[in-house]
Order: sequence, then structure tokens, then C-alpha cells
Amino acid sequence: MKRKLSNLIAIVLAFAMLFTATALVSCEKEEIKPADDGKWHLSDEPGRPSTPDGLPEDINLGGYEAGILFRNDDISRLYECEGSIETGENYNAVYQTVYERNKTVEWRLNCKLNWQPTDTGALADTKNQMARVMQSQEYYDFISTSNNTSVQLGLNAYLCDLGDTAYIDLTQPWWWNDVNQSLSADNYRYHFISGDMHVSNFLKMSAFYFNTELIETYLKKDKDYFYDLVDKKEWTLEALYTMTRTLYVDTSVNPEMSNRRDQGDIFGFPWVGSESLNQFILSTRVAKNTYSRESSGKVTLNLLGNEDVVKVVDVMRKLLHESEGAWDRKEGFGSYIIEEFTEGNYVFLPQRLGAIQTAWMRDMKTNYGILPYPTLEAGDEYISDIQTSSGSLCVQAIVELEDNLDTVSAIIEALCAEAYRYTTVAFYELALKAKYARDDDASRMIDIIYESAHKSFIVEYGTYAGGIMSVLTISATNDADVTSRLTAQSDSAQKNINSFVSKVAKSD
Repeated sequence: MKRKLSNLIAIVLAFAMLFTATALVSCEKEEIKPADDGKWHLSDEPGRPSTPDGLPEDINLGGYEAGILFRNDDISRLYECEGSIETGENYNAVYQTVYERNKTVEWRLNCKLNWQPTDTGALADTKNQMARVMQSQEYYDFISTSNNTSVQLGLNAYLCDLGDTAYIDLTQPWWWNDVNQSLSADNYRYHFISGDMHVSNFLKMSAFYFNTELIETYLKKDKDYFYDLVDKKEWTLEALYTMTRTLYVDTSVNPEMSNRRDQGDIFGFPWVGSESLNQFILSTRVAKNTYSRESSGKVTLNLLGNEDVVKVVDVMRKLLHESEGAWDRKEGFGSYIIEEFTEGNYVFLPQRLGAIQTAWMRDMKTNYGILPYPTLEAGDEYISDIQTSSGSLCVQAIVELEDNLDTVSAIIEALCAEAYRYTTVAFYELALKAKYARDDDASRMIDIIYESAHKSFIVEYGTYAGGIMSVLTISATNDADVTSRLTAQSDSAQKNINSFVSKVAKSD
């Protein structure tokens, strides 16, 4: 990504010390109220430098009430949309900044933000509601939800191009430009965009954890060894295989399972089918070189004859099937394996960055470290996959027909700009890096993960890419030949993509 939050450490240091000592610890907050200038401000603490946006100084939306549909779950509600000003044990500084961000925008633009949750937060239910809203032209000023409930539905024909509005400026640092490029179906129209408003995107980045006590006991390594591996770009899938291929300990915690592998034993790492494999594969250079895109919108698959595709499947097959230390947990990519990692069952934990803020990780008695996912070969750049459940926003075409797009674009720009100034500082620099990371090197690894975050077009539009990722993951899981599978599917996948991109172009 183009934004480098690590460069802001010096800028926010004073803020971090003050904020950590007060907002993150104290349960008492003064009543929130607008300052003398009539605008809302985040207490008295400075955030980022006051990076200007392109909104007019005298902008006034005349009390406009904006209806905003969002996925009805706690992450969306508290981290991205409504926020909260609860005190006591439920107080959270990030929720506070989201709430105050909204108030700032309302006072600045003279508007009202009406956040409308979907009927449920369930994935299938949200997908159905999204499709119904778009096709019936039920009106919302904009919609913010996870990509796998919007992008993969192929709803582009019902949406505005947000790359050409009165006030949204995608060159500003609060827009995640590399992500937005991947979300563009045709490489130059932006029907879905993501910015600093979408805090959950940090949580969806791939991250690799290790148990400090277990690496010392079973690998005879200390945490500095792994941080050095990352710095020297020698943290690879092959290195992981070498360390875990015999890393299994029968603990006999469950006597009836003595001499049989079970979740009470100690393993090198757990995996749980395609969700785990996607993260492994998409955190290698394969994520970027399996397709190419042209400014015209053409997408060309680069699968047959791609040696890296064959190599990553082969090394994953070996890692999963020729290693005593790989435990096929089969279920529970999230809670099960995080909890079991904190209880000492796994030396390594392939997971998301969001695991770091779970109660299990916060209460983990043994120390732990954090790394980016391993690369395919030494010397490769790190890539941190942002999963399809990450968030973006879109605007229905009916908004432009009602002549409200200028107004809506001003609200969107103001929300993301204000999130950049305060919410992301509170969440990324203070919560993730200062509060949850347990040492300075782990904090530095979080910077590497963030700065290497990546989304893949053929994953975001996987339905139209013929399920290519499924070919790779099934080949690795079933210990099957990947070349023959790709040969059988590549032509149809290319035709599907060509047809989809063509339909998007014709919809404008």
C-alpha cells in the first residue's frame, strides 16, 4: 500500500503516551460536547497532522439526513459505523473515536447520519438483503458491508462509479488505493471503495503467531531468531516445513487418545481446509502473478505454465501431508484454534491480525510473537492477504438519479478523512501496536503486515474466475495434480472473466 503508518510514529508519540494513560485505561469520560467553534473534537489530544481534504470551507448540506445501510454485526457497528460512548468496563477508545467522527461530520457538513443495520449479520442473510435492495432500488445514500456480501454478487450495474464524483478524492491518504484497484472490475471504474472508515480491514489481514515458550522448548530458538528470519527475507514455506515436519508431541492429556493424535497434543501448526490454504497461498507471490490487468479492463489469467502455481501447491502438499506437525483441525478457523494456541497446543498459529485482540490472546500467560505469513522463496517480498470478508462501500445508481451523489460523496469523503485523523491512529498505533503487541519487534512486524497488505482480483471476483482458488486449494488438500485441473478449467475461467468485465463496461 502507498500509505505507511510506521512513518507516523514520531508524530503520534506524544498522543500515544497521553491516550494510553487516559483513554485506554480510564473508565470515566467527560460529557462529549462541541467546542466553541461549533465543531466536534476528540477531547484535547492531537491526532495526525491536520491533513486537509478538498471539501469547501463553507460546505453546508442543509440538514440532509443520510441513510446508510451496514452489515449488522458488532465489528461494523462499533468499529466502523455507529461507535459508542459507553463508560465503565465497556469503554473502548476506538469506539469513542468512531462516535466522535460521526458527530464531527454532522456538525461540519450540517447533516444527519442515520445508520441502518441489515436484518441480521449472517453472511447469507446479508447477501440476500443486498441483492434485494439493489434490484428493488430501495433507497440508501450509501452501503457499507463486507466484500463477500457485495462485490462477489456482481452488483456493479446497480452502482455509481465513485472514481468520478464531486468530492471523493481517491488520491488522499485515507483511501486504500491498492485495495480499491483490486475491487475495480474493469480497472478504471470504482464501484466499490475502501478507506480508513473500514477499520475491520486491519483485522482481516493474514498474520502468523508463535508461542515463545514452545519455540524455545521444541525448536531451541528464541523470538529474535524469527524476527531476524523476516528481516533477512528467509521466512519461507520451506523453512516452516523444516521446523514443523517432526514437531508433534503426544501429551496424553486425553488418556483414551494415548498414542493417537488429538487436539490435546502439541503440534507445529493447525489448518482448517480452504480458509487456511487460501491465506497461505495468497500470502505468496502467486497472489500477484496469476493474472494481469490492462487499463482497458481486460484481465488475463496466467495459470498454465506458471511454475510458481505448481510450486506453491507442491510445497503446500508437502507441508500438510508429509509433516507430523501439521494438524488438520477440520473446523474452527477462528475461535477454536486461537483458544487452543493460547493453551499451548500449537507452536505456530496461522491466523488473521484480528486474533491479537481476542480475549484468549490478551489473557495468554505465555508470551507470543507475531510474523507475516511465510513467502514462497527466500528474497520474496511479504504479502499479507486481506480476506474477502473485509469491508468496502458502494453507492446505488438511484442516488445519482435522485441528484444526491454530490451530497453523498461529501459525506463519504468527510467520514474517511476524519477516520484517518483519529480512528486509525487510536486503533492501529495505540491499540494494535502499543496495547496488544507484546514487544517492539512484534509491533514492527505489524507494520510489515500492514504495508504488504494485498487483495487479489481473482479472489474478489472468484465467482467469475471459475473458482481458480478452489482448484489450487483442492489440489493441495487432496494431494492431487494441479496442472491437469488447471488445464481443464482455465479456458472457461478466462471466458467467464471476459464476459463479466464486458457486462460491467456496458452497464454504464
